[in-house]
Amino acid sequence: MNLKHLALCIGIAAASSASAQIKYRDTEKKPTLVPYDSSIAFQHLTPDIAQLTLVGQEITFLKLNPKRPVKNKEDTLLDNIKVKAVMEVPYKSVLKGGHFYTPYKAVENKTFRIVDYDRKNLDGGTPTLIFTLRDEDRKLLLFQVPEESLSSTPVIINGNYEWLKQQYVGKKLRLRAEEKKTENVLDNNKEITLSNADTYSCTDIAVIYAGKQKYGQPFLIVKNSENQELAIGVGKKSEYANGPLIEEFEF
Repeated sequence: MNLKHLALCIGIAAASSASAQIKYRDTEKKPTLVPYDSSIAFQHLTPDIAQLTLVGQEITFLKLNPKRPVKNKEDTLLDNIKVKAVMEVPYKSVLKGGHFYTPYKAVENKTFRIVDYDRKNLDGGTPTLIFTLRDEDRKLLLFQVPEESLSSTPVIINGNYEWLKQQYVGKKLRLRAEEKKTENVLDNNKEITLSNADTYSCTDIAVIYAGKQKYGQPFLIVKNSENQELAIGVGKKSEYANGPLIEEFEF
């Protein structure tokens, strides 16, 4: 190699080295994602949960309230559960009024595994959670839930239900306030006054039809010092129309 070529190679190497020292920074602040943990109910999923950490979780669709007031023929039909295929069609389709739906009986009290999860703005509207589920026949389904409808979605994450049992069953709870007038959903919503002088022992977790809502909801089953049973809701006031809530207690 002559001196001219050697100088050219050294120059190229120096230029490459200099380019490698240039730093770039992105000014866009990206949200900090957190892994899903079993203390979070399905109804409380938030955008900061790392999407793929929900993969592998099992979910169960709650049973319909047998005493609910049926208002129309579409009361038990869904249009947001579809078979994942080249042409997406409602899961186990039924035809009603010229439109195909998934009958709720096809998913009621059944467990599905989440195999994929995404969050998208469909048609530029409200963010939608899109779960790819696998049923017992290994068929893949798409379950789409608008973010604004999360609080009324009749789904339990099985891991969350088990967490509730581990967290509360066998524990003693005490009312934070001095007293509270509320309803006992285990006794036809009869009015009851709770006192923080009393100790409440959690004996079980159960899904209860506390009123005329379409689906049941999970409650803590507790007994007071007089061995009287009552139920405590494990969500927010907007989700539980009757009875005390877990946030009103300490243990």
